[in-house]
Amino acid sequence: MTNEQIAKSMAFKNTFNSEHGKKVLEYLDKRCKYRSDLFVANSQRVTDFNLGMNDVIRNIHQQIDRNLTEPDGGKAKHKEII
Repeated sequence: MTNEQIAKSMAFKNTFNSEHGKKVLEYLDKRCKYRSDLFVANSQRVTDFNLGMNDVIRNIHQQIDRNLTEPDGGKAKHKEII
């Protein structure tokens, strides 16, 4: 995992693990249909729109849930990227 990837994931974790961040994430989960049925019968356009929204929230959760360890099992280290 690169230094940039580690820094990005840590930024997501820090943002969404705060009290306010958890509330925002809960809102986004509902708004972006996280773990919901995305298919709308007779409307490919709405289904596609739902898939796009859902991709955003799934990416956020992937960043938050990312295991920040190196392949050798050691904890990943990073420097601040300015």
